Amino acid sequence: MAKNKQQKKKEREKRVAKEKHAASAKKRTQEKTAKASLKPATQRSQIMSAAVPKAKPVVTNSKSSFTQRRTGG
Repeated sequence: MAKNKQQKKKEREKRVAKEKHAASAKKRTQEKTAKASLKPATQRSQIMSAAVPKAKPVVTNSKSSFTQRRTGG
């Protein structure tokens, strides 16, 4: 009976290893198709986006001064 248990254990390990291998292969193929579906940006679009300056956020003083609060302005 001990041999039977060992054999079952080995068979289970093989089965689990096959399932893991199949899952990783499937994931790899999905990643390849996802990468292939993404088109790289054209050279013209890269140049046009580089030519447009990025707006820098302007930090304003959100807290009003004492006189503005008192006078209501």
